[in-house]
Amino acid sequence: MIHFTALRRSVAARFGIGMSIVLLTLSGCAVLPESEVLTFYRLPAPDVSVQESSAASSLQAADLPSVLRIATPYANRAVDSTRILVVPETDRVSAYKGARWSDAAPVLLRDRLIEVFRSAGVFRSVVTDSGNLGAEFELASELFGFHVMYESDAPVAVVVLDATLINAASSRIIASQRFRVEQAVQGKEVPEVVQAFGLAVEALAGQLVEWSRQQAVSAEGR
Repeated sequence: MIHFTALRRSVAARFGIGMSIVLLTLSGCAVLPESEVLTFYRLPAPDVSVQESSAASSLQAADLPSVLRIATPYANRAVDSTRILVVPETDRVSAYKGARWSDAAPVLLRDRLIEVFRSAGVFRSVVTDSGNLGAEFELASELFGFHVMYESDAPVAVVVLDATLINAASSRIIASQRFRVEQAVQGKEVPEVVQAFGLAVEALAGQLVEWSRQQAVSAEGR
């Protein structure tokens, strides 16, 4: 009888400890912070009328029979992310809360450049670096800036790209140039920031198309 009573007390004690652990676990779950709600953004579609006008003038200048491969831009860890970066003051990098790009910034830029180059029709074909397709030229680049900065308390979208046109067969550098585009943000909300980035990238792509065409023509001895 004594042994039975001791056993019952032991079981009760263990049950009580187990319930305490469960209650503590449940109470701990109740104080966990709520997960951040994210909104994902793509770059706005480019102005088709501007692209068509640019394509027409480029085709009159030179319809190159070459194939251009556009490589994904290299970027440091801060830029190579889906965060929409903002530099509110010198040497301090932050990001817009609850907002993300739909892909890492270098990939977004690469895909838009491919789209614009193909629409321009300067090269016979434009391919990406995701496959092993052959090409006469390669457009390599480093993305140094893809962020919002403030000028006189007004937000400005900034895109800074170092572009290098390479002879794909010999790996010889044909030309290099830094491109920097700034686009004022018409407001301070994230959708307005995204629109400004779209305009900045469109302007950058237009400059790259013309620069690449000129360098390729020169390299081919035309």
